[in-house]
Amino acid sequence: MKTKKILLIIFWTLIISVSAYFYFYNALGYFFGYRNERFGSTLFENQIWFIAHMIGATFSLFLGPIQFWPSIRKKYISYHRVAGKLYIIGSLIAGISAFRLSLIYDCMGCRYSLVLLSIVFLLTTSLAWISIKRKNVVAHRQFMIRSYTCALAFVFIRLYQILPLDFLYSSIDDTEVQRTVNEWIFSLVPLITVEIVMIWIPSIKKIKL
Repeated sequence: MKTKKILLIIFWTLIISVSAYFYFYNALGYFFGYRNERFGSTLFENQIWFIAHMIGATFSLFLGPIQFWPSIRKKYISYHRVAGKLYIIGSLIAGISAFRLSLIYDCMGCRYSLVLLSIVFLLTTSLAWISIKRKNVVAHRQFMIRSYTCALAFVFIRLYQILPLDFLYSSIDDTEVQRTVNEWIFSLVPLITVEIVMIWIPSIKKIKL
């Protein structure tokens, strides 16, 4: 049990560290006036969708880990509920804006994976809310895990821009193909991994007769 707790601490430390690193180098500048020319030159062009995505994703990234920590969830129920509502609202804003931005993304091959990821993000977040309203705690927890995984997938995709991951695509010469492969890998692999750990492996446990 102690080993499991240590592994969980290491896991969440890594996740939060990666999220914070991404946020500092890839997102924070937008709140201090930086504008990406791909989304127009003024706030009320597509920039407003990007800012909305950043604001919503802030709630998703940094409230998610706290929601999953058992001691906080059990001891501070009122906080858990308020933070959960903020997480869901933020995630829906992030998902809707991500869907809009994916339609104008400069990498044509990447648009399909981002549209799909945005839809799954919106769907899992909505189902997490619906399941808890229906008092289905197990389903709520599972859909929250899927939702948070989608939020992290957006982070993992962008790590391609700020970390030396070129070796993953060294056999591909075309830059746009590299980006497309990166988008699909980091959109699907986290979700598939979660499904394997959360659903597949527990389903093959030995049944006591």
